[in-house]
Amino acid sequence: MKSILHPKKRKKKKSIKIGVKKCRLMAGSTFAVKNSVRSKAMLAAFIAIIVAASFASGYFSRTFISSEQQTVTVKIGALLPLTGDLSTYGKRNQGALQLAIEDINSFAEAAGSKFRFQLVVEDTGTDPQTARSRIEALAAQGVKLFLGPMSSGEVSQVKQFADANKLVVVSQSSTAPALSIPGDFVFRVVPPDTYQGRALAKVVWSSGFTKAIVIYRNDAWGVGLRDSFEKNFKALGGTTESIAYDTGAKEFSAEVSRAADLASQMGTGTAIVLISFEEGIQFIKLAAQNPVLSKLTWFGTDGLANNAKLISEAGAEAIALGGIASTNFIPTANPMQEEFKRRFRQRFGDDPDPYSMNSYDAAWLLALSVMLTGSDDGTKIASVLPQVTARYYGITGTITLDASGDRSAGDYGVFKVVQTSTGLAWKLVAVYHIDTDTFAPVGS
Repeated sequence: MKSILHPKKRKKKKSIKIGVKKCRLMAGSTFAVKNSVRSKAMLAAFIAIIVAASFASGYFSRTFISSEQQTVTVKIGALLPLTGDLSTYGKRNQGALQLAIEDINSFAEAAGSKFRFQLVVEDTGTDPQTARSRIEALAAQGVKLFLGPMSSGEVSQVKQFADANKLVVVSQSSTAPALSIPGDFVFRVVPPDTYQGRALAKVVWSSGFTKAIVIYRNDAWGVGLRDSFEKNFKALGGTTESIAYDTGAKEFSAEVSRAADLASQMGTGTAIVLISFEEGIQFIKLAAQNPVLSKLTWFGTDGLANNAKLISEAGAEAIALGGIASTNFIPTANPMQEEFKRRFRQRFGDDPDPYSMNSYDAAWLLALSVMLTGSDDGTKIASVLPQVTARYYGITGTITLDASGDRSAGDYGVFKVVQTSTGLAWKLVAVYHIDTDTFAPVGS
């Protein structure tokens, strides 16, 4: 992990920075902004992006600016896991979306737009069937645009209904490669796990391990990430064994016993890769008590990285297992992001994770698309969303969608549980850069 970053220079696009003190419309032109979203420069830049996107997509909305128009409220459904195995992330995402809707509506008012946006939050319980029932219920109320669900298992369940009814679904964190499908109504502002699998394999291999036991959720996300990790780890010269567990299971002693047996057979140079949500905390507790597994180094993924519950319930055990170094997509750092983090901490007393920042930007993308087309019609929104995204610059930086409507690439942070002066905490210890296939250590 001593690699030096050699980033590629990226071609700048016409873009708009939302809700901060500077706005860049095109390369080389920067406008000072005194009053954030209410400044004239910001409004001019916003109108410019709408016009540019209008011509690019074939739309030219006459409903954007008018002094004599009635306000139209557009409801956006938020399918979030406020309970269940992703509840820590769901609650952070809800906070990020609250800030986004407030900022969007302030901006829309200042810009003279007739549109206002209302967030309708539904708890999916991190359960695919519940997610399906929630989207059906909201659709029956006339909601056509959705943020979330967060997990790939949930997205898999809502996809058929969304496509059939022309409902636009933008997920902030669904990463299963099997959901990379061109021409559908599902968009994902996070890269698929074809990238995370590569990063995770590199982390394990670079840490000195040539063998890995993969313990994974038996769902769309877990299977996809396992496949991606194993493919990349074997390409490096490694060998793997895997253990699946049912997503509805409540007790995992059999899987832990099986992992211990495999570890004894595989010998030195073996690591454990845990592909789980919060139920992984139980694996960590059991492993710390196992005479074989407690001596191994454990790694995790975005399903556990930055999880506050892990710190409070199994922080000491995580330290004993090597800190559970976990990969997670990380957005490009920029001043807007730092300002958002400050506001989030001040408002909610917590740090936003990468996927909650994705949620903030996703809300803006849907709102901008509505303002562009003058409608919340799913077909229209789906057709312009890639154009709007290509011209948008938000708190997660530039977002480029591929042919399947997924974020095309990104870097991955390696987060570990460490002891700090104030207690146990997740810490970013390294960054894996996809474009150079290298690591850059963070801090000391």
